[in-house]
Amino acid sequence: MATKTVSAEAKAKPVEGAKVSSGVSGTLPIKRKRLAKAFPLPLDEQRKKERVVREKFSLPKAEYARLEALKGRLADQGLAVKKSQLVRAGLILLAALADEDLREVVSKVPAK
Repeated sequence: MATKTVSAEAKAKPVEGAKVSSGVSGTLPIKRKRLAKAFPLPLDEQRKKERVVREKFSLPKAEYARLEALKGRLADQGLAVKKSQLVRAGLILLAALADEDLREVVSKVPAK
């Protein structure tokens, strides 16, 4: 096996057109900050992931079947959703109701 030996002069000689950086942290973060200021993303705050709370709850079989039926209806329309998305959509709708309407809807849900 032949090994190549490189002289110290060849190692020290910079390649033409190559920029010499002063380390890993060079100017890259500064450029990113400038670009972030110049081109802010419209939904920058929403892009940060929110922590998810894991909660367990029970549903009667009939209500679980309703969730599955809703998933099927949406799948027929070309929109695949998860059960958690349906529950969250229901929360959004309930939050948008007036107090009287909310009380009426919740009173129709049987307690366990």
